[in-house]
Amino acid sequence: MNVKVLSISGSKDGLSTPAKVKASKPTLPATASYLEVEGGVHAFFGDYGPQDGDGKPAISHEQARAQISAASVEFVNGLSG
Repeated sequence: MNVKVLSISGSKDGLSTPAKVKASKPTLPATASYLEVEGGVHAFFGDYGPQDGDGKPAISHEQARAQISAASVEFVNGLSG
């Protein structure tokens, strides 16, 4: 099965930590793409506010959301080809 995968994570995420993301790589296709939002935290992947155990952000929510959105749109647009 040929599945395209994009994993987007935050470098300051205290819940889906960079170590957990790295540990999960063997479960994803070898062709998976990865984007780490430098300074991003878990709460930046939704609109539900701070999360217990999360890290301290090093960028604004708006900056992180712009990176997450742009990467997601680029990924989805690339699926048609």
